[in-house]
Amino acid sequence: MGGVNGALFLKQLDEIIADGAGFKKVVEGIGITSLRDADGIIPTASTEPSVEALETNFDGVVVSASQTDLGSLAFMVPRDFDADKDYMAVRFLCNSGGTTNAPTIDAVLYRKRAGAVLSSDLNPTISAACSKTSATTGTGWIEVVASGLDLNPGDALTWIFTTSAHTTDALNVYALEVEYYSDLVYNDRDDRA
Repeated sequence: MGGVNGALFLKQLDEIIADGAGFKKVVEGIGITSLRDADGIIPTASTEPSVEALETNFDGVVVSASQTDLGSLAFMVPRDFDADKDYMAVRFLCNSGGTTNAPTIDAVLYRKRAGAVLSSDLNPTISAACSKTSATTGTGWIEVVASGLDLNPGDALTWIFTTSAHTTDALNVYALEVEYYSDLVYNDRDDRA
């Protein structure tokens, strides 16, 4: 007795399931260890940004006071990305290292796709500033959102993140994730991108 081929089943549903709100997912395998500094190096204790103990038994990435380089990410838009929703965000769980500065996180975003030149900066949208509270209760999610920027499944993306001026307090980043809307029914050997 044979089992159900999940990929084939989803492919057949692609013509049956009506477009809806999509399903929110995260890109697996992308986290703070995916960041690269301006030289393309994974942050360590001796780089800027650096890896440091943010709390007992919890390391994170720190952008020192007066520094602005948070790092870069490069990855492909997932094949199940719902281009009709065209929503993707890089989310940082972070706070200010003190109570003086409330830095923001901004990014430039470049897109490369087959048969096209490299895009200019797509200018993703930034959300609110980080909390000025260094206590753990002041930690929150800050987002850089690529919505309405003509992203398609299979596009190669490079994000370069910077912070606003924060001359007194460091910026602490506990985690990051890339979330997007998925249609969950992609399985096309001929590639729909």
